[in-house]
Amino acid sequence: MVFRRSHRKSRHGCSNCKRRRVKHHINLQAQCDEGRPTCANCDQRHDACIYTAPGPYTFAEDTERPPRRSRSQRPSEPESAGSDISSVQNHLDIVTSTGSSTSPSLDMKQLELVLQWIKHTHRLFARNEETRKVWEMPVLQEALQAPFLMHGILAISALHLSEISHLNADDSYSEWVNTAIAHKNTALSMFSEQLPNISQANVKPMMSFAGLAVVFSFATTQNLGPSQREGPSLDALIDIFTLSRGVQQVVNAEKDFLFASNFGPLFDIKAPDTQIPTEFQNAFERLEELNLDYYRRSPGHDMVPYQRAITFMQQLAPFAFAEPNSLTLAAGWAIRAPGDLMDDLRNSHPLALVLLAHYCVFLHLARDNWCVGSWGSIVLHEISQILAPEWDAHIEWALEQV
Repeated sequence: MVFRRSHRKSRHGCSNCKRRRVKHHINLQAQCDEGRPTCANCDQRHDACIYTAPGPYTFAEDTERPPRRSRSQRPSEPESAGSDISSVQNHLDIVTSTGSSTSPSLDMKQLELVLQWIKHTHRLFARNEETRKVWEMPVLQEALQAPFLMHGILAISALHLSEISHLNADDSYSEWVNTAIAHKNTALSMFSEQLPNISQANVKPMMSFAGLAVVFSFATTQNLGPSQREGPSLDALIDIFTLSRGVQQVVNAEKDFLFASNFGPLFDIKAPDTQIPTEFQNAFERLEELNLDYYRRSPGHDMVPYQRAITFMQQLAPFAFAEPNSLTLAAGWAIRAPGDLMDDLRNSHPLALVLLAHYCVFLHLARDNWCVGSWGSIVLHEISQILAPEWDAHIEWALEQV
């Protein structure tokens, strides 16, 4: 069956080099070397080097897709859920102390970001009250011993404040954006150093930061100004899927330990008692029939990963209707999407694009979440332009919903 393929391009250069079209006009100046945290071009020009693409998250590079396995040991006793805010207050010097031990100084901006996390930003990651409590304090407490996670928390909180500033049309938008990107870049370099050595001692902050990175990628592409981002696109969404699958790889390193710890509620995926609308249930059934029909017409087609992806989306759908602005389906499906499906998406396989079009409907349902915004409608439109006309009928329902 003939289908068109979209153009692929590197997305890992810094924003300054991309803006100067360095990658496309090598005769103008040296190509971006993608150095972290500052590329050679920006270092020479004394510019602030800004990376917005998820390419530097090396833990997400799953082209070989090693088999999932757990090499953990279950601890004898689960950890206490402790949410004593005094422990945070006693250790805030990790992110605020810049002076000597006898004359400490306070970074009020960072204190403001910690407060923003406690009051508001942590809620982005919650799907119910139990998970909200984990993200509110235990994750923050882990950050007191893991500076890369603290920088990640400060980064996403700063990006949240930049969105509030944008809505209020005040002058602090650019300042918060620059703060967010600076903390993210610092966090990445520190996080990457620990990737080869995931253990029970660091898996909770490593997993937490991996989750932050996924949401940061959605939000950054959606909310940065035109000079700093390329905007939502199919390529960008596939990059985020690759990043999301990296979260699962981190979790698998010490799965049993995490499940028995105070982070356990994060892995207890119990769907809310919410009915899926009939038209959505019918859409899932049509996807299953299309997958089976494609298998009959194309014997080389492996229908198993597609069926798994459809089932995962169906299982997560009640969360989208219980709380439309929740990121549970958007992030949860991306984390669980089979690797074979990701390969087909990179190659613009039509059946994979039809399945992704249905995922875009759920992104559109969450459009009032500032991290998601127009992702669903933009990517769905791009899919409609890529698919050959014979596939139009299979995304008609998705286009009607969006």
